[in-house]
Amino acid sequence: MIYYLGLGANLGDREKNLRAAIDRIKKISGVKLLKISSFYETAAWGVENQPDFINAAVKISTELEPLKILDAVQKIELELGRVRKEHWGARTIDIDILLVDALKINLPRLKIPHPYLYERDFVLVPLSEIFPELRFNLHGEKILRVCGSPNDFNLKIIACVDKNFGLGFKNQLLFKIPADLKNFRALTLNNTIIFGRKTLETFPQGKPLDSRRNIILSRTLEKTDGAEIVRSVDELFDTLDAAEKNFVVGGAQIFEELLPYVGEIFLTTVDAEKPADAFFPRLENFDLIDAKIFAGAPNFEIRKYRRR
Repeated sequence: MIYYLGLGANLGDREKNLRAAIDRIKKISGVKLLKISSFYETAAWGVENQPDFINAAVKISTELEPLKILDAVQKIELELGRVRKEHWGARTIDIDILLVDALKINLPRLKIPHPYLYERDFVLVPLSEIFPELRFNLHGEKILRVCGSPNDFNLKIIACVDKNFGLGFKNQLLFKIPADLKNFRALTLNNTIIFGRKTLETFPQGKPLDSRRNIILSRTLEKTDGAEIVRSVDELFDTLDAAEKNFVVGGAQIFEELLPYVGEIFLTTVDAEKPADAFFPRLENFDLIDAKIFAGAPNFEIRKYRRR
């Protein structure tokens, strides 16, 4: 089933609260995060004497029933500090189920579609960004797009795989092809690269790469000269600069964790099959938009994918 969720926050670090909620939604067992909207700021609705909200929408797929998803998102609200004191009052995070396929639900705990869906521009605008087929009329609320959404950080992936999407074996890359390494350098030079501890060990001398901002996503690494270390996706987004190009370069676990936030993928695909124990995640919701073939031993393609 396809779910559309609406998120809002007007207390604390609003952008960080939304990103933290999205990351937790992504980690619900059985849920796949498909799309994320931009973030939009708007005046509070219902109770006006409170700080402005930032709102967003996400699209997920899951076989979990609506009440199970409701339980899961309400648990996330509690984890992020929501306290229900006042109807439509200020909150650190609010997560609503807006739509679930074509279902209509009328239960004391849950009504689908959300009963106020078509009355709130701050819900309709981000929702329409990820659900363009939606038909609605706006009400003239003042809504401002603001930076802070994972979309704003321009994340891209660069990887090299064999024909079975194998990435590595025993913590070693499967391929080191000069033309591919040259392409990697050209794309990443003077930009930001994001990777895990094990990928650092595959770099020359196990050191960060020159002429690039190196960010290591690791919960255990203490210090590495020439690199910044972040402990979580939340901390990563606080560190990134939306004006830069940010490339995720490995390994498999980091690709899996950050793929839902990525807009483009540069995937070198080698016409060979090698033993592998680390694999690139399944490419769902991405379209192949370009491919350049290189003849050699073995032949390979550099493919460019863009999120659908």
